Amino acid sequence: MKKVSVVALVLVLALAFTGCTGVEQRLYKGFAKNQEITSLESDTDVTFILEATDFSEEEQMMLQQAINMLDNSKISMHQISKTNKEKTVTKAYVDMDMTFGDMKMPMEAWVDMDMSKDNPEMLEIIKMPAMIMGMMSPENPNKEYLIYDFEEMMKELPEGQEEVNNSKLMEFSKDMQTKYVDFFNNYFKEFDLGVKMAKYKGTRSANGKSLYIYEVNLDDANFKKLIRNAVNNSLENEETIKFIEEYMSDVVNIMEIPEEEQMSKEEMKEEVKEGLDKFKEELPNIKKQFNEFMDKLEDVKVLGDKGIVIEYGMNSDGYIVHTKGNIDLAIDLEAIGKAFETATKTEETTGVETKVQSKGKLKLGIEFNTNMYNINKDVKIEMPKTTEENSLRMSDLMKQQMESIEVPEAATEAATK
Repeated sequence: MKKVSVVALVLVLALAFTGCTGVEQRLYKGFAKNQEITSLESDTDVTFILEATDFSEEEQMMLQQAINMLDNSKISMHQISKTNKEKTVTKAYVDMDMTFGDMKMPMEAWVDMDMSKDNPEMLEIIKMPAMIMGMMSPENPNKEYLIYDFEEMMKELPEGQEEVNNSKLMEFSKDMQTKYVDFFNNYFKEFDLGVKMAKYKGTRSANGKSLYIYEVNLDDANFKKLIRNAVNNSLENEETIKFIEEYMSDVVNIMEIPEEEQMSKEEMKEEVKEGLDKFKEELPNIKKQFNEFMDKLEDVKVLGDKGIVIEYGMNSDGYIVHTKGNIDLAIDLEAIGKAFETATKTEETTGVETKVQSKGKLKLGIEFNTNMYNINKDVKIEMPKTTEENSLRMSDLMKQQMESIEVPEAATEAATK
């Protein structure tokens, strides 16, 4: 719920490289320090702007229905979360309002998770929009909550179908997060991505606090350069393969292999190793194909004139507590068609004349704003009181689904006798 987009993730990872300026390094340290936070509250607003032009009349009419729904749609969230230093015990709450056209969809969610026990516990309660709950439980549309109880859901699986050791899965999730951060900190620092993204803009008051303001700015050309250099650097780094090998080995370790299965874990690991060895052999060709793809993309606009602009506010303690930005995506279908050789082909080359299916242009704008406060304070999260009368349990829905599958199977078997 914290992540706005994949683009934002790419920017954060890119700032880990020592090829960055001192400004970018300070900003990256702020992202790293935020990982130490054990409790907080935050408010987030995200607005979407969608436009479609130059389509045929028929296509424009079809697209207009989606535009009417998505243009100026908005998501607003209030979040509270708290965890221990080991990140093994977590409670979280989000109050979300989604507006699509004239339709409003309020939702609330609570999470209570404890991975420190021998049998990990995870409970999630979602207060769904009345319209959705009515579809899920037409016989009792007044129910408010949907309950995901991890332990209950595992019990509903047929015997022998547990493919993952749940305790090991929780431990894997916790350890992998640490390994992931260490990987980027230790092995990607030496690379220079060739793009200077961040500027220090001075101090400014935001939400009653004086903050150090940094701005990340990428136009279309620099964004493509960032992606190209990041991928090439990763493919050339031996530590990348080592990280993947360790990840795959850990995945095999958490799998539960039934006794009747022929393949052992050691055999599975050997099979994974063979696959990775083949992947390493193919790396030069993979890199070649990727760069050919990026060459074709060079003259195709991905970002609009506004590009990506994100403002970060860091407080005196070094935490990034304010984020505001916009992402301007531009998609020219005709240009993409030409770039990937789907434009008109003459009879001299194929014997068949084909044309690009569409010449339309799509524009998607994403504006977002997040403010964090009460960092490492004693925040309160109260789980709602649920009863059989006001809630649905996901485990019961799973059981009903399995029973509905078993009945036709039993009828089919009886008919064949």
